[in-house]
Amino acid sequence: MKTPAMILLSACLPLIGLADVPARTSPPSGQIFPAISAEEDYQQGVRYATGEGVPRDYSLAAKYYRLAAEKGLSDAQYDLAYLYELGLGVKRDLKLAAEWYRKAALKGDAEAQNNLGVLYSKGEGVARSAVAAVHWFRLAAAQNDPEGTCNLGMMYLKGQGVKRDPARALELLQKAAEQGYAVAQNNLGLLYANGDAGVRDFLWAYAWLDIASAKLSASAQLRDRMAKEMSAAQISQARDLASRKREQLARKQP
Repeated sequence: MKTPAMILLSACLPLIGLADVPARTSPPSGQIFPAISAEEDYQQGVRYATGEGVPRDYSLAAKYYRLAAEKGLSDAQYDLAYLYELGLGVKRDLKLAAEWYRKAALKGDAEAQNNLGVLYSKGEGVARSAVAAVHWFRLAAAQNDPEGTCNLGMMYLKGQGVKRDPARALELLQKAAEQGYAVAQNNLGLLYANGDAGVRDFLWAYAWLDIASAKLSASAQLRDRMAKEMSAAQISQARDLASRKREQLARKQP
């Protein structure tokens, strides 16, 4: 039931997903009934976070997540960190968010590695460090996490925590965009539009922004601004590129 963070300055998405486990009886008056296993505690936390079979209650979700997290379950550590990051059911505490993300990240959780990198990039809950951010983004990207891959690409593009390498940035953004990550698709479109990687291509810029616009309204606005500088023939070509790329991406989906 984990939720990825968007790239750098964007906020996390809402909690989604639910494990297919029967719900237990709701405890009265905010009491919790610790389970024998960490997984059972975690699944009870998921139920309260999603409101599946019980009234949604982030406070109880946090309590069950903590029980499971303290038993070492990385999914629970991630979700507890997420609640602390957003202040859902607990007082917002970015330091605790970073601590729990770190625990999950050290267990190899790619999404936690990315989120910890985001906190380092912004200096939230930890001392700001572009080098540390790159470290965690790189670990997430090595596991093909699209958010981590995109964030690592942006660090290469900006030369933050790593030597500036626009060509490497283009490669990483392309990879994340091909995975269907809308933020990477948007940023790849802008990279082509600005020629920041030495390749200026309005057709692909328009195409990637058009693809990203299905999820990001800002991408549609950028695409439409670009269209004003393009001929009707160029727009037609770009739309054809976008259509073919959408078909390719759809075939990649499981």
